[in-house]
Amino acid sequence: MSFTERTVVVYGEEALARLARSTVAVFGLGGVGAAAAVDLVRCGVGRLIVTDFDAVQESNLNRLVFGFTDTVGKNKVAVLADAARRINPKAEVIENAAFLRGVDAAQHIPEADCHLDAIDALNPKVNLIIGLIATGRPFLSAFGTAGRRDPTRLAVADVWKTRGCPLASFVRKRLRKRGITARFPALFSTEPPVGPVDNPDAADDGRGRVRKLQGSTPFVPQAAGHIAAWWIVERLLKKGTDGR
Repeated sequence: MSFTERTVVVYGEEALARLARSTVAVFGLGGVGAAAAVDLVRCGVGRLIVTDFDAVQESNLNRLVFGFTDTVGKNKVAVLADAARRINPKAEVIENAAFLRGVDAAQHIPEADCHLDAIDALNPKVNLIIGLIATGRPFLSAFGTAGRRDPTRLAVADVWKTRGCPLASFVRKRLRKRGITARFPALFSTEPPVGPVDNPDAADDGRGRVRKLQGSTPFVPQAAGHIAAWWIVERLLKKGTDGR
């Protein structure tokens, strides 16, 4: 009996063999990226390249699929790799704990059949998107899920046609300034987000500003991760049938 026994009923043996030969790169292992990465392993994708500099924090436990009290303080890429091996001992996970600092983001793009941008920091996200466009390979960019309550408001559309997502709006403005007009798929929520609140535990950033506390739920980030994994699997299987 295989862990893919139920999946093969839906996709077939040939498709599962194709997924096992595929490589997917995931940038960002927050609520969205972590759920997507675990789904990809469960669906039989054979090789993941995951990039995230951060460690699991207690505040992540309300939405992080591998967030448990015994993973707090551990690097997210290491925790994901351990989870992947526990699901599928044959899965290969390449761990990259790099911090994508804006203009160097594109330097961290590996060879892969498909990519997922699940980064929420604006400058690294924009530079990563520009780098991904240059690769010519399929990718999906996931936008804001914080402050949302309703997972049924999630959608996938051309980034230039997204609506109701402040992060997508900021990214589009930055892309226009850089002369980038390429189309690419975006995963976003049409639900207006609940705004952040003052964080009494936050320290001054040295410029007289204190980072506010952004709320989140378990539902929307993880639902977005499931949608992202579905999108990637469909593209991997399409690639296998159309020769590209």
